[in-house]
Amino acid sequence: MLSDATHTQQPTATGQPVLTSTVLTVVLRVAGPVHTRIRAHAVGTPQPQVSIRSGDALVHLRDAEAAERVRQRWDAALPGALRLRERVSQTWLEPRPGTYPVAVSVELTDQVTVASRFVPANTARHQPAYLATQVDQLLWQVCDQTAWRAIGDAWLAAYEHLRQ
Repeated sequence: MLSDATHTQQPTATGQPVLTSTVLTVVLRVAGPVHTRIRAHAVGTPQPQVSIRSGDALVHLRDAEAAERVRQRWDAALPGALRLRERVSQTWLEPRPGTYPVAVSVELTDQVTVASRFVPANTARHQPAYLATQVDQLLWQVCDQTAWRAIGDAWLAAYEHLRQ
């Protein structure tokens, strides 16, 4: 039997709500011309914000230092990106019929961690080589140079807006 009752989190003895879930990693596989969009708000004021839409991820940045760190580390992955094909078929994204993308929204701070590694193709599983780039809890599996450049351009634009 289904109930229409509303369930609320019960606070702990300290009055804080009980943590019932946490996001460990969100994996985004990208190939081809990734759709990106930059929105800058209140640039030049004490509280600027830049929002980057990159595929299905929406990243909010308020700190030029965080944007610079991501941009620098993304660019530093160039040797791995050059090992990728210029463009791979988007069938590598492995879309499943009847499913829809999940939108992810993340706010990065100046403590953001960024790491990249090249993952060789796995022919037995029919998967292309990709550049695994983790930005905080977002893990991009970048399958080709076209996608790597599109996302890198978005990080650069965010940095340029915030450093003003």
